[in-house]
Amino acid sequence: MKRVFTTLAGTLLAATALTGIADARTYKLTVAAGQPTRAIPSLATWSKWAVPEINKRLKAAGSKDTIQFKEAYAGTLLKPRRVLLGVQDGIADIGYVPALFHPDKLPLEQVSFVTPFCTHDVNKITKAYRDLFAKLPDMQKAYAKFNVERLAGNSIDSYQFFTAFPFKKVEDLNGKKMAATGALLDMYKGLGVTTVDSNMMEYYNSTKTGVYQGFIIFGSATIPMKYPEAAPYVTRANFGAMYTNAVVINRDSMKRLPKAVQKAIRDVATEWEVKGDAATAGKAKWSFDGAKKAFKNAKFYELPDAERKKWAMKMPNVAKQWVERMKKKGLPGDKALKIYMDSLRAQGVKCMREWDKG
Repeated sequence: MKRVFTTLAGTLLAATALTGIADARTYKLTVAAGQPTRAIPSLATWSKWAVPEINKRLKAAGSKDTIQFKEAYAGTLLKPRRVLLGVQDGIADIGYVPALFHPDKLPLEQVSFVTPFCTHDVNKITKAYRDLFAKLPDMQKAYAKFNVERLAGNSIDSYQFFTAFPFKKVEDLNGKKMAATGALLDMYKGLGVTTVDSNMMEYYNSTKTGVYQGFIIFGSATIPMKYPEAAPYVTRANFGAMYTNAVVINRDSMKRLPKAVQKAIRDVATEWEVKGDAATAGKAKWSFDGAKKAFKNAKFYELPDAERKKWAMKMPNVAKQWVERMKKKGLPGDKALKIYMDSLRAQGVKCMREWDKG
């Protein structure tokens, strides 16, 4: 597909025009995300640490090449559901892709969303995905179909519940109209809920105006997005941390870069996985603890383990249903589920339900 901008990555600018140094080269790369950095700690880490770090690595390695980054977040260039295709089309060179928004395009990525109530530890979820990508070639192949390379990915902190009504037991959801994103809608199965596919940029206004009565979102977004103002009943349900985002680069953009620049981007992206998870874990605790002070009129409640267990067992086995859907697509969902669950168990995680067994 024809590129939209003439200043996208891979544009080699004359050294004398930019730097006055004969053998120095500057490359332009556009980075896009549909969400604001204030809402997602790992995205903020990408902007504040990874972007400048790439040029620092080049300088430290003795390279005279530099990258001139243009950052476009909060949907200013691409909306959340358009980032993957936007990078494919060359509208942006690097994109922060919410895999959750693409159950059709990145189907195997959804495995953590059909295995809830496992662990709040983002590091363990990301480790399980590293195992998936190492052992299952189909994971990376999914990205290749869109002419992008997946540089790295990480997880988001445990999803929690925000409602316009008191929620203290599973039965309270019966007859309610609730929102979630993509595969997370499976969380409502078997509970008598009318579901709406929405996203974090819509939750506040849609709940405030009564389009629906509540939603599921990761706890670290509580303060930045001011959700308790619209949904004043905040329930720490601890659905679990889940793998949500990948940083991808257009393959043509990457090919046009010198090998040293490519290496710097890949190396920094790999380290960003760990730093992004650390930022997420820290912000999750800060956000939830601080929310009680920040939102005086909100009511906070901890869902007892007995109710969480009831919720997990009341749902159909959404993981098995997902495996069947993958089978119809000719994809190894059964292998993905087993690798993922085995990795969690090897890390000492005990899920409230063994999703791959029954």
